Amino acid sequence: MRERTRLARDESDTSYFFDLLYMGEMLLKIVVADLVAAVDDDRDHNRYALECRLVRADGIGEWAEVLEEVLAGPPSQLLNPAARETQRELSMNVGTGNDSWQRRAVDRLNEACHYLDADIPMTTRQKTSFRQWGRRFAWLRNRTRGHGAPKAGTLSRVCPALADSLDSLIEGAPTFARDWVHLSQTLSGKYRVSCFGGSRETFSYLAREAGHSFHDGVYIALPEPRPVALVRTDADLSDFFLPNGNYRKQRFEAISYITDETRGEDGAAWAMPIEARPRSETTAQPDLDVVGQVFSNMPPKREGYVPRPVLENDLRAVLIDERNPVITLQGRGGVGKTSLALEVLHELSNTQEFFAVVWFSARDIDLLQDGPKVVRADILSTEDVAKEFAGLMRPKEKLNNAGALQYFTDCLAGQAPDGPFLFVFDNFETIREQVSLYEYFNNAIRLPNKVLITTRTRDFKADYPIGVAGMARDEYHALVRETASSLGVLELVSEAYEDQLYEESDGHPYITKVLLGESARGNRKVSLKSVVATKDALLDALFDRSFSSLSLAGQRVFLTLCSWRSYVPRLGLEAVLLRPGNERLDVDGSIAELERASLVEVVEDSEGQTPFVSVPLAAALFGKRKLVTSPLKVAIDADLELVRHFGPVRAADVALGLAPRLDRLTRAVAKRQADGGDVDQEIAVLEYIASGYAPAWLNLARLQQETGATQEALASINRYLESAPQDGGAWRSLVALYRRVGDPLGEMHARLQLAELLDSDFEDLSSAAARLNGLISRREISLDADERRLMCQRLRRLMESRSAEADATDLSRLAWLCMNLQDVEAATAWVNAGLAIDETNGHCASLHDRLVREAEA
Repeated sequence: MRERTRLARDESDTSYFFDLLYMGEMLLKIVVADLVAAVDDDRDHNRYALECRLVRADGIGEWAEVLEEVLAGPPSQLLNPAARETQRELSMNVGTGNDSWQRRAVDRLNEACHYLDADIPMTTRQKTSFRQWGRRFAWLRNRTRGHGAPKAGTLSRVCPALADSLDSLIEGAPTFARDWVHLSQTLSGKYRVSCFGGSRETFSYLAREAGHSFHDGVYIALPEPRPVALVRTDADLSDFFLPNGNYRKQRFEAISYITDETRGEDGAAWAMPIEARPRSETTAQPDLDVVGQVFSNMPPKREGYVPRPVLENDLRAVLIDERNPVITLQGRGGVGKTSLALEVLHELSNTQEFFAVVWFSARDIDLLQDGPKVVRADILSTEDVAKEFAGLMRPKEKLNNAGALQYFTDCLAGQAPDGPFLFVFDNFETIREQVSLYEYFNNAIRLPNKVLITTRTRDFKADYPIGVAGMARDEYHALVRETASSLGVLELVSEAYEDQLYEESDGHPYITKVLLGESARGNRKVSLKSVVATKDALLDALFDRSFSSLSLAGQRVFLTLCSWRSYVPRLGLEAVLLRPGNERLDVDGSIAELERASLVEVVEDSEGQTPFVSVPLAAALFGKRKLVTSPLKVAIDADLELVRHFGPVRAADVALGLAPRLDRLTRAVAKRQADGGDVDQEIAVLEYIASGYAPAWLNLARLQQETGATQEALASINRYLESAPQDGGAWRSLVALYRRVGDPLGEMHARLQLAELLDSDFEDLSSAAARLNGLISRREISLDADERRLMCQRLRRLMESRSAEADATDLSRLAWLCMNLQDVEAATAWVNAGLAIDETNGHCASLHDRLVREAEA
């Protein structure tokens, strides 16, 4: 950007001034984007609210207002500790005579503004901070670009002052001394780290280690990688884009101040205004009240709940035993964990097992029958939990944050006057730093106090897990009957349709309710695929959070299984993913991770010997959508070609994306081969892949030709054609290779196979005739009379059936085939037909003269 302003300075003062304004806008936006990224998550979604404002901001004034709000407003309390120094630098008041960068930046900007409006003093006698710079720059921009037309003479005085102000900001602000990188994940699970500010060293471990989960994008070091959602670039750092307003249809405009290019960016992440987030339908009650024989703030039981006796008995037993302080209900989203918990808890409230049942809701999405709806979570952090609990219990003394945390700890440990307590954390997976919160209460809890968690994922140990899967068949029947009856579509639900619903939903209650709701809306039977095709939010609500929390190895295994969509032998899956040439990954650990996240099912055969792995249909549909844009797609496509050995595969899956992967592998092998390296292992990998994916034989043949292993190349192409006999390109390669090695018989066999293809070009047929005629006339092919006759007859029959496509030269070749078959009458007829098309054709004329001479003789 400095280079752009330097070039503009040589052009004119006006150009220089406006390019300085562009630079100022860019600098202010980068400073604000950096600060907003440093705001930690909280239950009021302050960072989200700030980002919503900025992607919709159509003027620089909004950015200046957000700057002030983050530095001094409520969001300032949420700044990450590593950003506190930036906050201090940008907020500190500096007096006159101070030679700080803040003072120089503000004073020189005031001076620039003074030249445009004499009422603005060149310097202020009062203390000032960088916050004033934001306000003043917004005024300058609007006074000139927005509502003014300054003269060139005025701008000649404005530009040096403005340039000095911007230079002071660049050299002094902590934002521009921070480590900035773009991260893009490679297939190995490691990251390409492209640094454009500060040092790359902070992030360098990501280029060496796999197992980290960061989305591609811009990051700063705080000191852990923190995404900067409002700055966009690519792995090559080719350009940089910042929001420029014009938010329409979930897209916003982004601008590059360097190249003046604008482009649309996806703004779906900020589609929901923060004010539109209501409380969840399972939010806690505002006060502890008497429920049965205990105090509780838990919500009422869920309407339409279908009893699940086995799970209820398991949960009830472990809640009242004297052994397990922490219990987990774990399963996919919408599978009924919360409803199950409330049913059992309300039943237990009629006993005196606990003094109080305290409910904490971290739910941020309600799964309603008409679709998922975003809601506001009650708690997101340990501090939120402690404050919420203290507010419910209302201890005598007023507690600050530290006091509330200590009070909560005392109650967990049984050191408070009241108790015992049952603490319930609903939707635990949405809590920020859930592992830290779990370790905290797991360490503090003492029996008879207990903790119950409902969660989609389970990344902790030492709890008592109860898995909540799809409903049993009799439970499912009751759910379908009750739901269909309430919707008035009971007559649509035949036994066969109920079986279809059960198979498609895998007994999942929420998915079933959505399907029946869609049936009621259209008064017709619907399938899961037809519903999710128009309800992407449904799949995202159920699976996106669990998927995003997976390791890269877990994502690869999951997406591979989603693409196959059938039961796969676990041993077979390991063989494919661990084949030579693949990055090493822990397949066993990945499958266990997927089980904890409720994204796969593992079953055994009737003898309990062979485990099989499968993905439920809804999860598979989600995974297939994710695979489209996944950086793992090429590797997974390659894996799928091997997975097909373990069962049938659809035609659409056979050809997905393996060719580019094979081409890259072939190029790498060829280069290493040219450098004299040992490529035996790579050749073995290609042969293994080719055994399951026939086009790989062609890649192998190219490598063999480069090393002069011609016979091996011929064998490889023939192996490919055994699986793909209709591939004309492969037959042409075979023709060329046979001709190169001087095998006319093999060449002609390949030419005939090519000519007989249903979609062969007539040119291939004509060339085959010309080649055979030439070989026979020059006696270059060893054929007995019968072989020659049969070969000529095959070509003659093919050419005559397509004679309407022939020109004069083609018909001369057909005539020569007839001559080789000693059919002079037919040869004469075809020569005459050729001359009728082109009386000057030399081939036809020459053969015609010969036929005339022979007839006369």
